[in-house]
Amino acid sequence: MKEFHRAIFFTKAPLGGHYRYKDLFQIFPCDMENMPISKAQKHHPNILEYWTIDDEIIKSPIEFEGLQDIFDKTATQLTKQDRILTLLSTFTNNLFFRYTDLSGTWGMPLLTDDPGEEANTWSSKWCLKMYHSPDLPRQFKIDKFSDQKIHDIERIPHRMFYTYEPDLDSDSQKVITFPITIDHLFNAYYSLEPTIASYIDTACSYIVSAIELHNTRKTLSLLSSFTSMETMVNLEYKNVEGEKCESCGQLKYGVSRKFREYLLKYIGDSPNNKKKFNNYYSIRSRIVHTGRQLKTELLFADVPEDDRQSELITRVGILQLGKLSITNWLLANGDI
Repeated sequence: MKEFHRAIFFTKAPLGGHYRYKDLFQIFPCDMENMPISKAQKHHPNILEYWTIDDEIIKSPIEFEGLQDIFDKTATQLTKQDRILTLLSTFTNNLFFRYTDLSGTWGMPLLTDDPGEEANTWSSKWCLKMYHSPDLPRQFKIDKFSDQKIHDIERIPHRMFYTYEPDLDSDSQKVITFPITIDHLFNAYYSLEPTIASYIDTACSYIVSAIELHNTRKTLSLLSSFTSMETMVNLEYKNVEGEKCESCGQLKYGVSRKFREYLLKYIGDSPNNKKKFNNYYSIRSRIVHTGRQLKTELLFADVPEDDRQSELITRVGILQLGKLSITNWLLANGDI
């Protein structure tokens, strides 16, 4: 029997409408009675509606006598939420996330939107990172998907969506859009057998890490993008045995060659792309084998503006390449 759930998740830009994927889940901007809201908010609250069944129960590693069922249900719900949010973050140009660190933090509560001089009298408080009001729990109880009257999220042609000025949450006022292939991508993912889906899950988790670290740990973000692509390369060649050249004894399909051939197949085969992909792999090797960081790794790095922009373009390009290496594989191999 299906048990329906509502959960809060966040985006760093306005969601821009409603999206429902078949009868599996739907998302829309949060618009509930007496919901907390602030003019200064940088995290926009949204609603995820989905369902779980008994066959999906995940056993929580936390053992507490008398509460095991609650922990197991919580683990099951959070796992399903995270999978949906991870896929959305991978298939789009924005981060979809929930708060995971609930241990708390020192903060300065914004008691009013326009405090003026009053703010000088405020003091820091220990804050719990959560979105809550007394009226919310009652509104989270549902027994079916709610009817939504708002318009659907705008969709953009596939290649243009990923390659033409991807926003990546740099503009907090730019409304979130989706690729026109979003339904096909979910169709393809949910058609995969579990062993294949696990590769996609891993590749997507690295994409999310790359997004989360994009502005704070630039080198690790870049390596996460590369690792996502390498996961897809491993999927593509998982049944290909290493074959050595008879004359030189080297593997015919070395790591760098498989990386390049995969991208040429799923991104586009051209002399310019071949040169670009070789250059990208040399960047990856230089970081991994020498331990060098990007020039702009430090927040206040003394780097010429041309170099700063060049590294930014490279990092964004490789991140988007990681997304395309997943989405294009799904469109080519999944049941859409």
